[in-house]
Amino acid sequence: MNTSFSFNTIVIALSAIILTGCGDAETTINELPPIVVDAHDDHDDHDDHDDHDDDDDHDDHDDNMGRIAVTSSESNMLSMFDLDDNSQLDTFSLLHDDNRLLASGGHRYAVVTSRANDYVGFIDGGLWQEDHVSHPHNNTQAPAMINYELSGVRPTHFYSYKGQMAIFNDGDAESNLPASAVVLSDTDIAAESSNLATFNFTLNMHGVAIPRGEYLLASIRRDDVESTSVNPVLPDQVGVFHLHDGEYEQEQVLDVICPNLHGAAQNEEFVAFACSDGLLITHEHDNAFEAEKLLNIDALGSSRIGSLYGHENSDVIFGVASDSDAGTAWLLAVDPTTMQMEEVDWQPVEGASATAYSFSYDGEYFLILDNQGFVTILEPHEHDGENHWEFHERVDFTEQDVSTMPEGASFSMTVAQNGELVYVSDPIAQHIVKINLETVTVTHEIELDFIPASIAWLGIAEMSDH
Repeated sequence: MNTSFSFNTIVIALSAIILTGCGDAETTINELPPIVVDAHDDHDDHDDHDDHDDDDDHDDHDDNMGRIAVTSSESNMLSMFDLDDNSQLDTFSLLHDDNRLLASGGHRYAVVTSRANDYVGFIDGGLWQEDHVSHPHNNTQAPAMINYELSGVRPTHFYSYKGQMAIFNDGDAESNLPASAVVLSDTDIAAESSNLATFNFTLNMHGVAIPRGEYLLASIRRDDVESTSVNPVLPDQVGVFHLHDGEYEQEQVLDVICPNLHGAAQNEEFVAFACSDGLLITHEHDNAFEAEKLLNIDALGSSRIGSLYGHENSDVIFGVASDSDAGTAWLLAVDPTTMQMEEVDWQPVEGASATAYSFSYDGEYFLILDNQGFVTILEPHEHDGENHWEFHERVDFTEQDVSTMPEGASFSMTVAQNGELVYVSDPIAQHIVKINLETVTVTHEIELDFIPASIAWLGIAEMSDH
């Protein structure tokens, strides 16, 4: 079934004031059978604002810190703040109440999605860069809700890499609607394109798609009689799809089986998919993709990796495994070059469990946000000619009693893409703080008059020196 696109007008509320998901973070999916995985699974030639006044648009702000979108856990409102002066720029009323928030592949747009309502919408953060051949040109304008939305069936996994965003729509078994994958860029969003690169599967599945230039690597679900997955909605194969004339065509099915596939990530050279027995590792060679299985280490026992995190500048891909019955979790560092997997001791404080993970913008650090009010910073150290990721620093970002966390709320984190900065929302104190990863300092940033749910950094990404 083709992914459809509609352009319904979205109501914008201009009231006074007011990251977590499946892909780089996991979304709760009530319609599916239970899946025992970690809770954190889950990056212009034309634009639609050229007719604005020059005094409002096209101002150069090379040192602009960006903007931050914040959703409320108490309503369907989203607020946008300017990180240069912490001022509130606007407030928007979202169509649905069960929203997930993330940034688009180029970080210009806030992406708001409601899985239950088959909805993906966009809010223009108002900061983007154009290539003027002789120099890049930074543009600044007010944030705005745009009349562009996608309506694939059960949009679930979102994965961004080098300006592309892949959306995997799970489909729906009850309605006999198959899964689909769609890839778009910020240019596509600005042009409100109705001709996005897509692939439509024959069955529904809880799958994932990884964009990689002109290729798309995506999960394939076989018939239940053939599948090696215990949970029938989970795929067990990976396909390679090549873009031709605006559509993806299947070119290859990797010959390594990946039972109960859930979670994927990539770096510059490799793409990894999490299976119940280990990781399927693939890379391109002579215009084809080769695959190999890296089995789980003995420390995991019967548990499996269910979430993966990669960065183009990091040789290591991080995996997260958990045993919900035993209350045990593992952070694994995987080196696809050497095909080695090792457990990482991130030295959590007593009672801490991770609620979000992320690389820093340049891949220099790996960050762990926990439920006790800390961000743990890992960095690589060389031992015997090999890099091993180890504990570096722990940042205490809240003075609040974490036992008073509002019901259903949690700390959330977003990483700036123009420097070593991380923003964390504190639902207890109702504010957002900034953490400088280089100086390991915390600065009080933005006061809120609502309980924050999710936050997302938007702005002009800076190329790292790596």
